[in-house]
Amino acid sequence: FGGDSDGAGGGGGGELGGGGDGATAGAYGSVDLEVAASEAGAWLRKTAHWLENSEDTDPALCISRCCECEEDFKPRRIKAPFVLAWLVLQAMGMLFQASMFYEIWGHLDTFEAALAANCGPQHRQQGICLGPSWNLSYSQVFEFPPTMSTEEQPEFDFVIPADRTLSFETLSQPPTFLMGVEPLPPNQGAGWKLVVTEQGANDGGSIPPLLGHGKKYSVASTRAPCVRPEPGGRCHWTGSVVLTSKFYSETVSLHAFVVDSRIAHLEDIHKQPQCDFEKSWQNFNERGNGSHHQVLINAWRAAAFFLLVSVACMGIMVRRFFFYVEGGKLLSRLIVVKYAIQDIPQQLCIAAYLYGWYASNGLRCQMCLFHPVHCDDQYPLHFSNLMLCIFTMLSACANQLLIQMKPKSRHSDEEEEFFQCCVRFSLLSASTLPFSTATLILAGPVLQLRSGTVYMLAGIPALFGWSACLCLPMAAACDEDM
Repeated sequence: FGGDSDGAGGGGGGELGGGGDGATAGAYGSVDLEVAASEAGAWLRKTAHWLENSEDTDPALCISRCCECEEDFKPRRIKAPFVLAWLVLQAMGMLFQASMFYEIWGHLDTFEAALAANCGPQHRQQGICLGPSWNLSYSQVFEFPPTMSTEEQPEFDFVIPADRTLSFETLSQPPTFLMGVEPLPPNQGAGWKLVVTEQGANDGGSIPPLLGHGKKYSVASTRAPCVRPEPGGRCHWTGSVVLTSKFYSETVSLHAFVVDSRIAHLEDIHKQPQCDFEKSWQNFNERGNGSHHQVLINAWRAAAFFLLVSVACMGIMVRRFFFYVEGGKLLSRLIVVKYAIQDIPQQLCIAAYLYGWYASNGLRCQMCLFHPVHCDDQYPLHFSNLMLCIFTMLSACANQLLIQMKPKSRHSDEEEEFFQCCVRFSLLSASTLPFSTATLILAGPVLQLRSGTVYMLAGIPALFGWSACLCLPMAAACDEDM
């Protein structure tokens, strides 16, 4: 009995001891995780302190070194009033950012609804949109026999195929129709020429001939009533298709088609000076394959991202200002980060939105085909968009707060003062470079600003901005080589 008792007791002790070792191991494991989390938190705090306070990360010193103007500028100590002003500026900018985001969202919803109703899968025939607003007036496949050229004959010795004639009627007033030609496989790159004239017109009609290689279509409009209308307002048209390419020993098939417009407010569309009706219809017929639709989608996504960036930067700065009533060093770093990932890209986003919606063949003019409300004059720089541009530029130019001129010495001259002003203006021009460049490109066709003053006000900053962006890296590279 004694031996068994000792064995049992020893076994029990072993079991108890094993249970104790397991609990101890679990406790040590949780302690290790806590230590690792504590070390990671300490490293993050140390890194954040270094990023905020180190001279190596001071953007003002970096700007001075890049411009080689350490003797002329020094970092500015940003005090609480500047921080508060920056927060107010960002809050106002966020309101107009949200306004642009929802505006683009509404435009996309309206356009995609019109696209589904007028150019959905059920409304397409042979790649052509045939919604309620259009009617297929003519469709025919022409076959051109092989040319008689062979390898033994000279290149110029071939027979030009005979013309193929066509005839169709239109009801649109004024006559407005889409005409096109599509070479069928295996000769999709064949060259051709399409000529259409109004029957009975003495001057041969006012429709220019359509030439091309491969699939191509164009909108034709006389912008005037028919010369000899038939009963019911019908206009009769005749034309011809000729093959202009040389093909050897094979038949070439060309599909010619004409789509007549059934839009009731055609006269209002033609009177719209801001829209190119022909190109708008052609772009819409491409069912979103044109650039404007995709540009607007990308602008909407970018607007959402930039709004999130603004909220994050605003939250970080508000927290610091609320608890410590300071944060100048943190603000200087935030200004640079926000400049790189939001202020400059957002200028491109705004320009892309204005182009995608307000261009003469953009989505607004395409919507004019279906909704007369979009045919009214609309100005890209309305109040909301104008204020967004202003606040975006002010936010991008906040880097001017980072540096200040050193006190003038007795030996300073006008050349030094002129150099300091040039550095300031170059920094300002580089901060607004996307806006100034976009204004030069879009002022006339999109923004409806054709004044010489506008081109001058945009051209001078664009010149200084591009010079600063291109010359400084070249100068730095030359200094390293020397």
